[in-house]
Formats: sequence, structure tokens, C-alpha cells
Amino acid sequence: MNLKLEILTEDHAKQICCWKYEEIYSIYNFPDWDTLKQQRWGITIEEKRKNEFTAVIDESNNLCGYIRFVENKDFVLVGLGLKPSLCGQGLGNIIMELLKNECKKRHGSKKVALEVRSFNKRAIKCYEKAGFEITDVYQKDTLIGSDEFVMMEYKC
Repeated sequence: MNLKLEILTEDHAKQICCWKYEEIYSIYNFPDWDTLKQQRWGITIEEKRKNEFTAVIDESNNLCGYIRFVENKDFVLVGLGLKPSLCGQGLGNIIMELLKNECKKRHGSKKVALEVRSFNKRAIKCYEKAGFEITDVYQKDTLIGSDEFVMMEYKC
């Protein structure tokens, strides 16, 4: 499958709200669009969508995933999501290459990091294969309670 990056539109963001992950991965399900807008999530704010998010699109112009780039003074924190029906098909490797290339284009040689819940072994394995290494494990408060996270950094 050929994937490319495009601007994440409001329509894309609304589609992401409809994605439903199953079992332990349901923790990644977004609330409905109206709730997100009311809580002012970044994905609902046009300026943030334009500057921080990108859509992952297939050759038929279907939304397959998204990437978020949040720059701070020390590094770029990236986050990503893959449409639930596409998980486990090896697309993570393609998305990670797109992510690394886009990050270099946007932020040059700045350090790249990501965080992932520690139970998500499937994602951690994908990130390690892409050149990320675990640098920390910690507890973090989230909107749905405390959970254990893994911080990973890209080692070029």
C-alpha cells in the first residue's frame, strides 16, 4: 500500500472520532467530536491541526492514520494513530518512515521522542524496528486515570 502525508482536515478529525479499537486498545478511542470540541482538544482547533497534525492517506484518498508533531525546546514529541481495521498489517513500518522523513523536514536534526503506554507491546516493537530506543518508564496521569508509559527516542 502506498501512503502519503496530507493536511489533516476537520473531516479527517471527525473520522478519527469514529474509529473504535477493541479490547485493551479501546483506551485509544476518542470521545465524540462534540465532546472533543467542548474540551478543546488540539485536533479540533484548526490552527493546531494545520501546524501539528498530518493525515496519512492511501492511494484511494482514504484516511489510514495521523501523526502529530509537538515541538518543545528540547525535542519534538510525536504521536500517531492507525485506523483500527489496518492494525497488524505492517503499515506501522511505512508510517514510521513517513514520520521520520516529515520530522526531519519540519524540525531538522532536533531530537525526536514519543511516548506509548507500556502494555502496547505491538507499538513498542514497531517503534524499536524504526530506530527508537526506550529511555524511560514512568507513571503518568491521564484523563482516564494513571497509567504506565514508555518514553522512546529516535537514534539516527
